[in-house]
Formats: sequence, C-alpha cells, structure tokens
Amino acid sequence: MQIYYQWYPWAYWNKASLQVAKHLNIQTPHIFWLETFKEVFDKIQQWNIWVFPIENSYAWSIHENFYHMIAGKYIIIWEIFLDINHYLLWKTNDISKIKKAYSHPQALMQCQNYLKKYNIEPVVASDTAGAAKFISEQNDETLASISSDLCSELYHLEMIDKNIQDQTGNTTRFFVVVQKEVFEKQKEYFHLPKTWKISIQFKTKDTPSALYKCLWAFATRHINLTKIESLPARENRFEYIFWIDLEKSGEEKVIFDAFEELQFFCKDFKILWEY
Repeated sequence: MQIYYQWYPWAYWNKASLQVAKHLNIQTPHIFWLETFKEVFDKIQQWNIWVFPIENSYAWSIHENFYHMIAGKYIIIWEIFLDINHYLLWKTNDISKIKKAYSHPQALMQCQNYLKKYNIEPVVASDTAGAAKFISEQNDETLASISSDLCSELYHLEMIDKNIQDQTGNTTRFFVVVQKEVFEKQKEYFHLPKTWKISIQFKTKDTPSALYKCLWAFATRHINLTKIESLPARENRFEYIFWIDLEKSGEEKVIFDAFEELQFFCKDFKILWEY
C-alpha cells in the first residue's frame, strides 16, 4: 500500500503522512508527494491512500479538496489534527536583512502579524517545503522562507525564529482517504483511531426558514455539530451545498431520526463519511 500527499517532502502534509504510515505499518519509501491536489486524487486507486488537508483553525477550509471528495466514491478512514508551528528559515541569522519571506498562502496568512512587525514582504510559493528549497538555492541574503523545522535540516537553513504563527494552537485538520471499495474489502487492515464523527451534505429547499428547520432536527436531539459551512453548488446560480460534521455520540437511532426529519426540509441529502 502506498501513501500520497501534496507538496514537497517535509511539508506539513508529509508529517501527517508519517503518522498514518506508523499506524498502518507502511514503510517510508512507500510515501510519495505530488505537486497538485488533483494529481494526488488521480492516484487514489487500489491500495493507495491520500492524506490531505481540509481546514486550518486560523485560516480557512480548503474547498478544492471538498469538491474532489464529493465527486468520487471515497471514504474517510481517519482524521488527524496536526499542530502547525512555523519557522523563519534563512542562510544566516540576521533578521534585519530579510526583506521577503516565501511560503504557501495559508502559512503567510497565519504569520501576517509577525511579517508586518519586521516589515517583511510575503511572497506566495507553492508550499512551505518548496519555499525552503527555493531559498536554499538562492544567493540573495534578503530572502527567507516560512517552513517547518524539519525543512531547516533538509535544506541546511538556519532557524532565525520559531513559532512565528499569530495564533497559539494553530492546527490543521487532515483527512485520510481511500476508495470506498477498497475499504469495504479490507476493513480489518485499517485499524486507525476513531473520532466518531459523521459528515453530511445537503441543499435546503427554497422555502422560508429552511436552514433553521434543518438545524432544528439536531438541536432538539442535543446532537453536537462540530462544523457547518456553505459552498457554491456549481450547478445553479447562487445555490449552495451545506456541509456539516456532527459528533456520533449516543444511540445511532437518534442520529438517523435526525436525518429523517432533516430530509423534510432539504434536498440532495447525502451521508458523506463516517469515521
């Protein structure tokens, strides 16, 4: 079995992939990186796993991955929460000389107060590890990267400053995904910790207070919703998909009674994943 992730080695996605590999006893040579999310999804075939980010506690959800997920027959087998600690990496140790910092847009957003404090211009790169690789190949002392601590070792860069993110507890949530058919055939192989959540999607009917009525199905049963987000449906103008994560606590009948009530006030209801 192989694991795929997007971005260069020792990006944060690589660190999340190593956690999965440890739990499933997959050796490091079977972990591969690709440049784009689409390329990685194209690799989700028999016996391939993808580890991908879905949201950050400080920045935003990665909607591209949500659309990829709902377009195919995939299943989430685990979710990982990875603490994100950003480091300012450079070839020397004099921060006053740095004029530009390269990194992924999310990393730059998560460190915007720090960059403003030192009057450093943010520059978008494809990913955090790729930014470190780029800086290591330059002879310009005014350039730095915002990357992980492991990138400093891999690309021989100095750690000028650590934990430069604006938010304490900056965390990214990852999904671990396989084809649904593969999971159904080999459930015993995927012995991963359970978080006991369900993810669903639906569209509301075009009636007054439709969303309120949908959510009331959960409120009256004391079902905790851990995420609710709307995204363009990409079918009709200004029509939206609602994506909800809920805790699977208590009796399953209570959950599915809520789903039954929900469907009176919505359309295109789907249970996306239980994990």
